Amino acid sequence: MDTPSPTTLEVFFDGGCPACRREMAHYRAQPGAEAIGFTDAAEELTRLADVGLDPMAAIATLHARDADGTWHIGVPAFREIWLRLPRYAPWARRFAWAIDSRALAWAYAVFCRLRLPRRCRDGRCPA
Repeated sequence: MDTPSPTTLEVFFDGGCPACRREMAHYRAQPGAEAIGFTDAAEELTRLADVGLDPMAAIATLHARDADGTWHIGVPAFREIWLRLPRYAPWARRFAWAIDSRALAWAYAVFCRLRLPRRCRDGRCPA
């Protein structure tokens, strides 16, 4: 019997956000995804407490924690996901300058700010 590969990254995403859920489902279906653990931050509050992650911060912005315990937040979290997926890794390396750009960080922050008020309007945000 084969032993499962250890995860090298745990990703905390907003499972209550349809766009976020679709994107994480896409990543889960990729070769190499077995190295990534996906945690729905809207549902797994105990896990958030275990790693010291504030529930509102976890649903507001993508967070990833690598095997060394280093946190990657926002666009850098996407880079860490992409680096573990063979289909995306060459692009993550080739366009590292763009991934690290302030413009992309700003665009992602705007997306998060626009998404969150709609997401929390019905009271489904974690307390």
